[in-house]
Amino acid sequence: MKKIIYLIGLLIGLTSCTKNFNKINTNPNTFATTDFDPVMSYVFKQTTDQMENDNWGYLWEYGHIIDNYAQRYSTGDNSRWNTFYINVLGNLRQLENLYGGNAGYTNRIAIAHIWECYIYYQLVATYGPVPYSQAGLKTTVIQYDDENTIYTGLLSQLKAASSAIVLTGDKMTTDLIFGGDLTKWQKFANALRLKIALNVQKNLPALAVTNIKDVMSDEALLPQSDADNAKFNYGTASGSQSAYFNHFVLNTSAANAIKLTGGPIMSDYIFTYFRSYHDPRVDAYFNKAQTPISIKDTLTSTADAFHYIVTYTIPHLGTPKSTATLVQWNLGSQIFQSGVNYILNFSTLPGLTQLPVQTPSAINLLAADRPFYHMTYADVCFMKAEANLLGYGGTQTAQAYYTAGINANFAFWGLTPAQATAYQAQAGIAWSTTGHGFNYQLGFINTSIPADNMTKIWIQQWINSFADGAFDAWCLQRRTRNLSLPPHTNPGTPNLTVYTFADLPDRWNYPVSETSVNTQGAAGGAKLLGGYDYPTMLLQFAKTYTHPNWTAVPAFYDDTYLEKWYGTTIQSLTNNKITYTLLSKY
Repeated sequence: MKKIIYLIGLLIGLTSCTKNFNKINTNPNTFATTDFDPVMSYVFKQTTDQMENDNWGYLWEYGHIIDNYAQRYSTGDNSRWNTFYINVLGNLRQLENLYGGNAGYTNRIAIAHIWECYIYYQLVATYGPVPYSQAGLKTTVIQYDDENTIYTGLLSQLKAASSAIVLTGDKMTTDLIFGGDLTKWQKFANALRLKIALNVQKNLPALAVTNIKDVMSDEALLPQSDADNAKFNYGTASGSQSAYFNHFVLNTSAANAIKLTGGPIMSDYIFTYFRSYHDPRVDAYFNKAQTPISIKDTLTSTADAFHYIVTYTIPHLGTPKSTATLVQWNLGSQIFQSGVNYILNFSTLPGLTQLPVQTPSAINLLAADRPFYHMTYADVCFMKAEANLLGYGGTQTAQAYYTAGINANFAFWGLTPAQATAYQAQAGIAWSTTGHGFNYQLGFINTSIPADNMTKIWIQQWINSFADGAFDAWCLQRRTRNLSLPPHTNPGTPNLTVYTFADLPDRWNYPVSETSVNTQGAAGGAKLLGGYDYPTMLLQFAKTYTHPNWTAVPAFYDDTYLEKWYGTTIQSLTNNKITYTLLSKY
């Protein structure tokens, strides 16, 4: 009971996310010590819950793999900032105050430092300049640090924390991430350092190269398989369930909204990639449509010279960000004209209880106890592939790492080695080959993959970001601009009412909860950004980018990506036991 009281005491009385951390629980009538493990357990769950909430609330939309239908691009709220600064970093700082310098807690403090770096990376890559060196000080104004100062500090701290771990030393008995395995904590720290270093190649090139080479020089201290995945295991008991489950299954208002408007749904953008390269992950990531739509197609025959005009249903369909089209495109007002039911006609996320019948994929993402993956072996393979292709080390070739990443991703989602091999044999997926893709349904984007191998690595890394890695997908796109993402054509009024479309946000605005309390500090952060706080301001790591004027892009409807689903002949339908209607032949 004393432990519980103290843990609650740690979290009471906070009015600012960056002020007065050292005043927490200074009442002399409260306990001066507490067990390390329960606080870290709380920190891990608070972190993971927030990341899941940010995924379904914002970042799935950014990743262009999962869409919450009719949801607009938004640039955040107070919860990410407050949770990370108060519930996570505030408690980590208290643990440092209580146990820092205590030889019996050397490894546990190193783990706290690793997690602190993980959280700061999330913050600086979301907002840009944030409180770092002064966070928690007893000052009226908490100053913001520039991005490069923060990244430099994180890379240094991660290396030090990994080196500080003594494998024969102390460990947490209730380690909710790695079960007390200290080697896995070292691997996670090094993998996180590799991720950050790859992300800051533009703004800190020399430091990035030094860290990438250093990490790649000892691959034994990087994850070796899915057994090294960094994951948080949820439970089935009340209070221990995943945030995905709580929102989409237990939340009555969300459930009712899904019945009315649909979601989460497969993006039409990833759907076009799946179709272009016969990717079996479409069935692993998403449910087949409950009521498949019917398409009209023209097929030939192996038995005669006729062309057959037929209709048949297709099992999957992805949704655009919005059904609205821009007036300048002269395409009508909607992509899907009428009669489309978003809960029945589209490919949905496994686990939606609103569906009358399920055709589930291998893994139910919305199960109460489904783990959240902070980093997987496949993530690391693709990072190593990029590092090696850049010439920064590794015992294998970039192609070998790339292949290992795809194989790991397929295995993770329950697909077979034979499926992975067949997928990788295709032009555009195979190393150094060019692949011909379909046009996106409005014609102005094509999913062809060039012979360039770095492009291949990034595309597979993006596909691998399903479903927990949406933040990584956002970072990857901002630093590479590798994907030609379509605009959101129903943006509402996120910035100015004259906007008729919106592109992927480049950052989040500082939350009101911060700007109203630490006004001067937040103003300093905005100044570091270039003088104002605005979501289209590029962060330091992001590739220079000019947002297209989508109203001037020639758009046209192109349904080719839906046709020839089972093959080019009428026999391909019968061989696949597909029911069809013959309209005519000529």
